[in-house]
Amino acid sequence: MKLQKLIGTTLVSIFLVACGSDEQATASVAEPAVTQEQVQPAPAPAEAKASTAELPQADASAQQVSAEVKEKAREVSQAVEAKVHAKVEETKSALTAARADKPVAQAPIIEDNYKEGEHYDLVVPPFRTANPDKVEVREFFWYGCGHCYSFEPLLAAYKKNLASDADFQPSPAIWNGTMKFHAQVFFAIEALGLGDTMHKAIFQAMHVDRNPLSTEGQVVRFFESQGVSEKDFNKAFKSFGVGSQVTKAEAVMRQAAISGTPELVVNGKYRISTRKAGSQANMLKIADALVERERRMRAGN
Repeated sequence: MKLQKLIGTTLVSIFLVACGSDEQATASVAEPAVTQEQVQPAPAPAEAKASTAELPQADASAQQVSAEVKEKAREVSQAVEAKVHAKVEETKSALTAARADKPVAQAPIIEDNYKEGEHYDLVVPPFRTANPDKVEVREFFWYGCGHCYSFEPLLAAYKKNLASDADFQPSPAIWNGTMKFHAQVFFAIEALGLGDTMHKAIFQAMHVDRNPLSTEGQVVRFFESQGVSEKDFNKAFKSFGVGSQVTKAEAVMRQAAISGTPELVVNGKYRISTRKAGSQANMLKIADALVERERRMRAGN
């Protein structure tokens, strides 16, 4: 603004001088011009100095603002970090408390200190199992055996907890005509699809109700009492398939060298008797250990 005023003043001076004599104009113009240049622009350096003096102050203010912003950002960052850390610790505490309230289930440790000849015997050669893809536990039993009857509740619980890669197979023992007849009854039940329900009923009839079920007539009447007609029973009981299964069961029993009931054979290889196991409960413990042994062998461990 001051520069514009100076330029305007100069132009007016030049215009006034131009109206006088040429000599006077020359002298008058020259002198005022010099004077004007010497006097009027003088404030400009002072103004420039003032502006220059203001720059450090502005720069200092900017630096102060920048420092304040950085400090504020640092405070906000620390506050956010503190909140996040507190939330993480709170979550960890909650998880720890939840785990303490609900312990993680662990697989039971199965002891395998069992030795051949002391706790079990080898089946040589091993026989073929019903399902080669699974580790088989086969029970050799007879309906007329009191020990087999007392073993049933233990077996029922054992079968419920059997792993999916294991298979349980009941197999009738056959040494005489009565046992062969009962084996035929067993496979007729399987053919009729009556399963565990009818097996339990037969054990109940023979060992609690004192019904020997030793003749075909007794068995027919018993099946009729369970809702199975004589026709349906005879169709299964006298079928070729049932007869073939009885013959096969007898051959497997001989190959396994079964000498008493109940006995267990794991995967066609290991025979477990009550005499060597010490009790029926121990028979199942040994069976579990041998199943695990076979599982590890399959896995290559």
